[in-house]
Formats: sequence, C-alpha cells, structure tokens
Amino acid sequence: MKFNWGTGIFLFYSLFAGMLVFQVIKSTQYDHSLVVDEYYKEDLAYQAKYDRIQNSMNLPEPLRIEYDQEKELVLLFFPYPGEGITGEVLFYRPSTMDLDIQFGLQVDADGKMLIPTKLLTSGRWKVEVNWTFQDTQYYDEKAVDLIGTKVLAGTPER
Repeated sequence: MKFNWGTGIFLFYSLFAGMLVFQVIKSTQYDHSLVVDEYYKEDLAYQAKYDRIQNSMNLPEPLRIEYDQEKELVLLFFPYPGEGITGEVLFYRPSTMDLDIQFGLQVDADGKMLIPTKLLTSGRWKVEVNWTFQDTQYYDEKAVDLIGTKVLAGTPER
C-alpha cells in the first residue's frame, strides 16, 4: 500500500474529527455546576452583604469557629448571648454544590452553637454565617479544612 499526500490528509482530518466528537461526548458528561446558581442576583445584593461584613468587623470580639475533637463538633462562638440571635449557617463546599448544608441558628445562652461533623465529608468547607442581633445584621465567613473528622485549620477571610 502506497502512503501518499491524499491518504495523510484523510487520516489527519479523520483523527481531528474523531477527537472533536470525543471532546463533545466528554463535555456533556462533565458536571458544570456553578458555585452560585444566580450570580446576577448575588451581585445586586452585594452592598447589603458588604454592610453586614462591616458590622461584623466592628464587633468588639469576632465570631469564632473551633473544633472539639473528642466530641466531633464544630463550635460557633458568638460575641453575644444566644437569646435574640437569629440567622443561618451555610457549610459551603467550593468543589461541588451538591454537598452544601444549611442550618438554622440554634444558639444557646452562652452564645455558642454546636454542629456535628458527622454530617460533613472530608475536604475544604467555607462556613458562611448570616445572623441578626437586635435588628443589626452581620455576616462572617471562615474557611475550615476537614480531613476525616479533624479540622486542620480555621482561617478568617475578612
């Protein structure tokens, strides 16, 4: 069999078309989930979020997140007693939105909330806390790395 220019061009374009078909098939199987479903709506509400962040930064003592290894709990320590604190906590997973978990705030009289880590998988979590105390709204977020049931670090992202 003689290999000439026509055969080479045919093989090149056939392989190119085959690779394109392969890429189209693979791209339809990939999960293209967004971090936030509605970016435009989030962008419009950014000034209100910024105001809540400023309120949090003006607190005498910031919201703290700690881990109790023996009890396998994530602890949220609020700067005020629990009575009158309302809001929600979102454990947000940057890698996939399918694992995001949201809790309503249930703060005790000492100003802390306990969240079991058995509900969370290993990896990086962003803890977003939207809360209100005496008609003032606050927002705080911290990054937490869970490996197994251990929190390696909690870093504020102010």
